Amino acid sequence: MIIPYALFFLFKSIAGGFRDLYRNKPALVFFSLFLLHLAGLIFTTDFDYAMKDLRTKFPILLIPLLLGTSKPLGRQLFNAYLFLFLLALLIGTLMYSWKIYHLKYIDIRDVSRNVSHIILGLELALGLFIMAWFIVRRTFPLWSKVLFVLVSAWFIIYIFYSRSFTGLAVFAITAMILLPILVFRQKRPGLKILLAVMMTLVTAGAFFYVSRVVKEYYSVNPVDKTRLDSLSSRGNPYVHNRSSDWTENGNYLYLYCQFGELKDTWNKRSKISYDSLSLSGEKIEHTLIRFLTSKNLRKDADGVNALNDAELKAVERGIPNYLFLDQFSMRSRIYELLRGYEMYKRDSDPTGYTLMQRIEFWKASLGIIGGNWLTGVGTGDMNEAFQQQYIKMNSKLPPDQRWRSHNQFLSVFIGFGILGFAWFLFTLIYPAWRLRGFTDYFFLVFIIIATLSMMTEDTLESQMGVTFFTFFYCFFLFGRKDYDRI
Repeated sequence: MIIPYALFFLFKSIAGGFRDLYRNKPALVFFSLFLLHLAGLIFTTDFDYAMKDLRTKFPILLIPLLLGTSKPLGRQLFNAYLFLFLLALLIGTLMYSWKIYHLKYIDIRDVSRNVSHIILGLELALGLFIMAWFIVRRTFPLWSKVLFVLVSAWFIIYIFYSRSFTGLAVFAITAMILLPILVFRQKRPGLKILLAVMMTLVTAGAFFYVSRVVKEYYSVNPVDKTRLDSLSSRGNPYVHNRSSDWTENGNYLYLYCQFGELKDTWNKRSKISYDSLSLSGEKIEHTLIRFLTSKNLRKDADGVNALNDAELKAVERGIPNYLFLDQFSMRSRIYELLRGYEMYKRDSDPTGYTLMQRIEFWKASLGIIGGNWLTGVGTGDMNEAFQQQYIKMNSKLPPDQRWRSHNQFLSVFIGFGILGFAWFLFTLIYPAWRLRGFTDYFFLVFIIIATLSMMTEDTLESQMGVTFFTFFYCFFLFGRKDYDRI
């Protein structure tokens, strides 16, 4: 970032560069988003964190200054940048898939350590829509369109292979939002009907798949609890918790438990002690019981011995259900969401469950906003405000998981109050409205993806997130001559 910034001032005077930016009102308005963070220093007490935050937001200062005052790219160079982006995604996903195949990870979300799995999911969704436009609308040779189809297929495979729920959800929701817009703006009746049918099929398919998985999750295999075996095959007494209704894949979790056999047999087969934690930080005992139950095996020596080596290593990595070993299934993520909901509903503890933790973050965010709705807490005091709010709420989240809002709109409201929030929305909407960006395919797809991200993530609170958002916002809106109107 610093290198092009320095080159910018080598070829343009400081005054001349900002004068050009002033003339480009849409770029200037977007640039003012950085000024909003400077203004937030007025209400800040933690200037150390505020300086760190401003450094993170540096792309908002740099990128509009460069793209908003430089000569817009022609069609050929614009395409070349998109090709480079797609190539980087292709190389990255091939590298990450190799790590997944060879189990070079503990949590699959850590496979792409140099790229946040959330941002990678957004990039893959954007890449798929870019190639869809190239395939359908651009006059490329047939061989190149075939190549785009193959790369698109690989991206979809990788999304399932890496269990990127973010990538799949963002792609699917963006498609469901985009298709009605395309149908509405389409003038050819035949194509309008085709798009309407596609939209209906995609929506119906997603609905029926999720409904089937939810129904499957809540189904219970019938068991006569009055006629349970009392002894294992080795003659040891079982422990049956008949009052527990916890299940895994429809099988009762705490029936047929012989904890002595379970511990001894596990310790013979694994180098990780039964009484210790898995590689992901969960208790081996609990993970093992869930895994055996998911396969409808009894929690005894026979059950542990029935596991193959791959399943044993899965338990060691903290995987609690054999269904989660299927790399191409999204069922496991839906199961995790449903289990997190059940745990939260029973004891109000969201720890370890992504969606439930976000609900806790949002509750804390609304509590902070309630006490600071006018001016916000300032650029640097957000972390302290959250810690105080979690204490006030008596939250069951452990201290190391008491994170910020995971919603960019709430984060801005917390930091800058209602007036700052209104200006934030203005900086996003006005430049696109002024340049008719909402009628451009690439910008429209990007802003839908970015907005979806901001609803569940603090997209602009990390270096990677703010760079992703700022670059593509400015690149699609300020950085080119020709727009792709829809």
